Parts: sequence; structure tokens; C-alpha cells
Amino acid sequence: MSPTLNAHGVSVTPPAGFEGRVFRRPAFGEVAASAADGPPAPPAEIPGVVVHVSTIALPTDIGDFASGVVDQLQVDDVLVILFEYEAASAAQPLFGRKGLPRHLTADDFSPSVLQRTIPGQAGCQFFFNEGGRAFCLYAVIGSYAQRAVLVDKVNSVLATVQIEPSSSNGAGSPATTVPATTTQPPTTTVVPPTSPPSPTTTTTA
Repeated sequence: MSPTLNAHGVSVTPPAGFEGRVFRRPAFGEVAASAADGPPAPPAEIPGVVVHVSTIALPTDIGDFASGVVDQLQVDDVLVILFEYEAASAAQPLFGRKGLPRHLTADDFSPSVLQRTIPGQAGCQFFFNEGGRAFCLYAVIGSYAQRAVLVDKVNSVLATVQIEPSSSNGAGSPATTVPATTTQPPTTTVVPPTSPPSPTTTTTA
């Protein structure tokens, strides 16, 4: 088990063989705490936390939904992403589900959920609210045929995620923390998905 990553009110402990990071892009006109925070968000967007955890190495310059690396997933790889939207979105019907889904099943994954169709792969996507915060959970597995096995890898990540209530997460405040990262030797190669439709904000692909 890797060290726990904790930043911006969200923590995750990547299982052995996984790599992960927790970060928040700087707001428009804000100075980033680290180059790994990525480019600033558009002027009207209040950036939220982003979590990437995968069995492959994830470069720091990929998009919020890891666009540009998904095609590097091998048949036994998984990629888990949490993306936070503005707090006001938590009251919208799209985010009506209460709490992070922690026990996904093989039936939750489908090739049709992928943002970019890659033969053999499958994905799942859930919008939810927790602690007054609005999130999208997006996960990709390297093999639809092996989904019954790979879903356990995804669930092993979700079991370690902790989300603090909005009153204590500091969302919308200047970025002052270096993004939490860990570089565990991945079990295979690298992969990312493209970003799902944004209900209220513009994400960096």
C-alpha cells in the first residue's frame, strides 16, 4: 500500500502497484503552487480537486480526465478519476446520487461509456454529491472481457477515498499546497480517458 495522498479535502491511498496524484488547477490569474497543478482554469471556472489513480504511469501534463494516455492501458490496467465541479452543482439533479460509489460491479462497465472508443476497453461514469461537493467518478478498464476481475482493482482504490465536507476543503481559495503525488512502480504501461461532458464548468481535456 502506498502512502496516503491528501490535498484539498480529498485523500486516497493507492494500492500496491498503483500510481496516483491529488491536485487542483490554479484559478484564472492565480499562481500555481507547482507546475504539476497544470494550466490555470478558464476565467469563469472555480477549479475543484482532481484525483488520478492508475496501474500505469501518469504524466503530470495530461488533462483532468487523463486524455492522451487512455490508449496506453493494457488488458490488466485500470484508471480511476475523480473530478470536482463547483459546489453549487451539488444541488443539481445530475449530482443527485448521495455519496461516492464504492462497490462497482462488472455490469457497471460498458464500451459505450468511453469518451473515446478504444477496442476492448470499457468505462463507467457516475455523478454524485458528498459533503456538499459535486463530483464525477470516471473509471476505465483495459479489458471489457476481464471486467469481473478488473472491477476489484477499481474498488480497491475507491475503498480508500475520503472526501471532507465543503466547509473545510478550501475550494475556491488560492492554491498553496503542492499536489500530493506518489510514484509506485506501475504493473504495466500508461493510459487515460477523455473528459466527460461538463455540466457547469469547462474542464481541461
